[in-house]
Amino acid sequence: MVVRMVTATDVGLQRKNNEDSCATLDDAGLCVVADGMGGHLGGEIASNIAIETVTEAFKSRGKGGHDERKDAELLQKTIKAANKEIYRRGNADAALKNMGTTIVAAVFDGDYVVTANVGDSRIYRLRDGKLAQVTEDHSWVGELRKKNLISEEDARSHPLKNIITRALGMEQTVEVDVKWEKAKAGDVYLLCTDGLTDLVPDGEIQAHMLKPGTTLEAMAASLIEAANNAGGSDNITLGLCRVE
Repeated sequence: MVVRMVTATDVGLQRKNNEDSCATLDDAGLCVVADGMGGHLGGEIASNIAIETVTEAFKSRGKGGHDERKDAELLQKTIKAANKEIYRRGNADAALKNMGTTIVAAVFDGDYVVTANVGDSRIYRLRDGKLAQVTEDHSWVGELRKKNLISEEDARSHPLKNIITRALGMEQTVEVDVKWEKAKAGDVYLLCTDGLTDLVPDGEIQAHMLKPGTTLEAMAASLIEAANNAGGSDNITLGLCRVE
């Protein structure tokens, strides 16, 4: 399996700084995106810690010949380590108190992809022309959606949509959702912050990803433009991974 990966980030139209972070490691088949919280300094530091902790752990992993269970264990272990460091830093420095971050990560190897998430950043899979959300939002509104108590449209405009129930740095320990699935040639995985999903409906995201002949770079630019055209109220960060 060959996987092409790109990341893109934009400050949006209403924020002065970008608290999101993202990275890819081609040799390890890793893509990771984080959405920091806690103000100008804290959110940026928290998301950077999360990204750096995960990428450092996978730098020595190499490509090929791995087991999905071991990759899942490594992802879970390193995200939990990031949580501890963010929590420690936040409690050691008054200026960083209550900083935190969401995280989504994907690892591709052989014929499988391992995904992990904490918070309300998302991973989607585009397969055979249909977009499906792979992760579950750890948010108050996400719980309502899971129970089919509100629609996707109502969720995007809900007054409590930004209340998340799980994030890195909030407590000494954190639960990380990790799972794996078979990947198919032609699949495109989208990792993104809520700066995209709060403003652009899933159907519109799918339409942008299905434009004929679109490169991953052009796809990323198109999605960011769509979020900004819808108001650009938050930082917008995404990773795109195409299985070939």
